Amino acid sequence: MKMNVPALIISNFFRIKFYLIDSFRNDDDFLAVLLLMGALVFLLAVIFGIVLILIILFIIVSFIGGGIISASVLVGLQQKSMSKGFKTFILSLSILGSTVLSVFAFWCINSIKDWWNPEISVIAGIICGVFAGWLLGLFFFHAASKMAEFLRNKYDERIDSRFHQ
Repeated sequence: MKMNVPALIISNFFRIKFYLIDSFRNDDDFLAVLLLMGALVFLLAVIFGIVLILIILFIIVSFIGGGIISASVLVGLQQKSMSKGFKTFILSLSILGSTVLSVFAFWCINSIKDWWNPEISVIAGIICGVFAGWLLGLFFFHAASKMAEFLRNKYDERIDSRFHQ
């Protein structure tokens, strides 16, 4: 029996169509597909939420960083001292960073040990973070100024030795 190609394609098309119609009559397959579609929608919603939260956090961090930089520049311009502007930048950055870290550390330790109320642990973290950040900022500024002085002296000696030869 010899069948031409278009008739074979049409007969196969109708066979596939009947299989598709028959699969909707089976409730088990429909429930599985519905469950998979629901899981996919849930996964897409979670991914969208995570991306949205990351964008919001990036915007907040950008605003905070811009505020610290602009305040440092304004202090430097107002005091007419680049050193004071740099000191303001280092102090602001270290106070902010150590406050965030100490609040997180106090909150974690308090959730494990259950010493105080969570509000008291956050306030204690803020106080310790500001104090530690202030000391750390002063240390970093002193170290950076000593390093800048050392490098300036080293390169001044190099420049002087090249010109006096």
